[in-house]
Order: sequence, then structure tokens, then C-alpha cells
Amino acid sequence: MSIKIMNLKITYKSLITFLVIFAFTETKSKELGKFNDWSAYAEGEGKNLACLAVSKPKKAEGNYKRRGEIFAVITHLPGQNKWNEFSIVAGYNYKADSNPEITVGDAKFQLFTSGSRAWSFSPPDDEKIIKFLKSSMKMKVVGTSTRGTITTDTYSLMGFSKAYQQINEACQKK
Repeated sequence: MSIKIMNLKITYKSLITFLVIFAFTETKSKELGKFNDWSAYAEGEGKNLACLAVSKPKKAEGNYKRRGEIFAVITHLPGQNKWNEFSIVAGYNYKADSNPEITVGDAKFQLFTSGSRAWSFSPPDDEKIIKFLKSSMKMKVVGTSTRGTITTDTYSLMGFSKAYQQINEACQKK
């Protein structure tokens, strides 16, 4: 894959994630339910329907003075035939060419970044991550900011399976 195509893919994913997260922070989104430490949301209809399972970390560590909102997100966009997209919103811009690492149970995955967001490298990785999210108690995300600050965010997975089930139902995932 050429660099130009990869950059376009990253830009597209960034735009979609930004728009979806922006939509869910507005009052128009419908909260499907809160399940312990995870929430499920739906927005839009038909080809514009988007469903998200979202959580904030229980613990955010690092030597920083200021940091924006931090989220772990699973996104379904059925109108685009996109399912189970795993992403992290870091609350800062990632260092170029850094690959944040997530640990879920005893499995580790590296992510690719663009700006303040990180995604798995492929849909099969998304599937593996979700499998581990369903059967584990916590997830740890380690990333590096453009300033070189290393952060460690720890998420509880309590309620993940129920939030995930809700977005599957709302977006009619088969």
C-alpha cells in the first residue's frame, strides 16, 4: 500500500471517528444504557446510523499538566458495513510513528495513530480485541505524546459485554 493511500485511510478513519464521537457528545444521541463502567449510544438512522460502546479510564497516569477527554470506543457503522472498530481517544496528540500498546488480559496489541486517536491495524485485530474485552476485567493502554510524555490509562471492563450487546442490537449486527 502506498504512503498516499495509507495517509488517506488514516485521515478517513480520523474524520469518521471525530464525527462519531462529536455526535455522541451532543444531546441528539440516544443513550441505550449505562452498564457499570461502559455506556452504549446510538445516533442517526438508516445509512447514517452509528452505534458506540464507550468508556473512560478508571485511572489515567503520566507526567502531564493538562489532558483532554480520554475514551475507549467500539463503533458500528452499518450503513458503511463497518463493525467492531476499536479505537482510543488519548486526550493528546500521539508522537509520530508511535504505536500505543494495549494489554487486555494476557493479550497485547499495537495500534496505529493519527493525531489524538489510535486504531487497531486491521478488522481481524478488532475482532481479537473484542474477544478479549468480553472475557477480561481490565485493559491497559500505554501511549506517548508528541512531547514525549508516556501515559498509562487503565480501563475497567465491567459492563463491556452488556454495552456491546446493546450496540449490536441497536445496529442489528448479525
